[in-house]
Amino acid sequence: MGPKPNILENYSFFVIPSWGHLLGYPTLGKYSNHNVSKISQDFVIFFGGADCSVQTEKGTLYYLFGIGYYYTKFELQSGRYITDNRQLTGLILSDFVYDYLATSKNVTLENDRDVIVSENLFKLPIDLSYKSENKRTFIQGTLMRNLFIPYKDIILELMETLKNPQSFQANKTGPILLSTQWDNYNQILLSSETDYEMKANYLNPTAGLNEITFGSKKQLEQYFSYQNLQNIEELILKLRRVYSSIDYDPMYLFSILVNATLKLRSELGSSKVQNFKRSDEKLPKESIFLSAESRMNSFVDWPDIFRRRTKAELEKSAIQVKTKIYKPEETEKENIRYKKFGEEQEDFKIRTMKRPMVDVKPLPIIPTSNSIDILLKIKEIVNNNLEIRSIGRALEIGRDYIKSMILHSNVLWEMSRNINLFQHVEPNVGLSSKEKFELIDQIDKWINIMNKKQPS
Repeated sequence: MGPKPNILENYSFFVIPSWGHLLGYPTLGKYSNHNVSKISQDFVIFFGGADCSVQTEKGTLYYLFGIGYYYTKFELQSGRYITDNRQLTGLILSDFVYDYLATSKNVTLENDRDVIVSENLFKLPIDLSYKSENKRTFIQGTLMRNLFIPYKDIILELMETLKNPQSFQANKTGPILLSTQWDNYNQILLSSETDYEMKANYLNPTAGLNEITFGSKKQLEQYFSYQNLQNIEELILKLRRVYSSIDYDPMYLFSILVNATLKLRSELGSSKVQNFKRSDEKLPKESIFLSAESRMNSFVDWPDIFRRRTKAELEKSAIQVKTKIYKPEETEKENIRYKKFGEEQEDFKIRTMKRPMVDVKPLPIIPTSNSIDILLKIKEIVNNNLEIRSIGRALEIGRDYIKSMILHSNVLWEMSRNINLFQHVEPNVGLSSKEKFELIDQIDKWINIMNKKQPS
């Protein structure tokens, strides 16, 4: 092992808009024993807190520690669209991946070494107070156009996840690392300390990744001391406190960074979050991590073992197999005669809460004319007994149309909550009669709200 790693605090906003594009589309992956046929989004976002470079026998590894999110939207071979995500607390970049990122052309801010806007990466310091007002205005406009507006829903989903007190509990889960390290390439690594329920959820494979497996703590312990790991854990918990408690304007997402800066200043007890300023000198690579400054003139080529290809090549090479469709098992007819009224009530309650197995049906076209027509169509979809995931997709499409017309904040929030619940249900499962009744009742309430708000 080389010299002790120097962990440098570096509060940053770090986004890889397409993980597959960065890695050369290594795999489509699997989801719930189904083959993925198409990936439409594979987004990685970090509120970074520290970075570090480590020399190993194979080369240099670069680490980013913070609060992260791997979000993917994809299609199964059966035609169903799914969204999925995994919480992260670290990112490991092999030197060849780092150098590929660092040599991506900075398309709009080529004279600013602190801010990167490229096809593979968006990166900037959280605190921009040391830059001129004109430069800050330009950066905000660039980020709004290229990042915050196109990826608004994903960023809002991360902020909503942070409100859950069980999220990003690094002291309970151990590290969760998205890795391109040579032996764990394109994998998420978990700690064996993670509790059983979280293990069950996180170990399920998802689109775009080779594997989700154990080994995160073992990986870090090769290079970091116990005190290093404690400091990293405390840093992640601090970031969680900051980002879960800040206010922000959902229509102006740059406010997340502005308000995070103020909160971090309070946490750090300092008027500055960033205590460095790089020169604007033109260098061969973009400056992504502070810990990589000593390697600005060295390059590592992409190895043949991790052959790159295009998205079209990957999707064309996918092996088409008949997707397994879950069918309801044949059950004996239920005896409807009961001796006691109470027993009959209990049996009825169980039957109304049981989710049936359903065949996949194509989602009908959802109107775009007005919000009430949209909700009436979703109500019709619920009544037609589609699978829960399809209902979630209909709610998602309807919410996005309604959001573009007029902001009904309570309705949009309730729709988003149902979308998140429904999209994580096992495929080919329908709503129970109780859930169906409650959802239709909720849709009727949304329609009443919108009727009242429409001009007479």
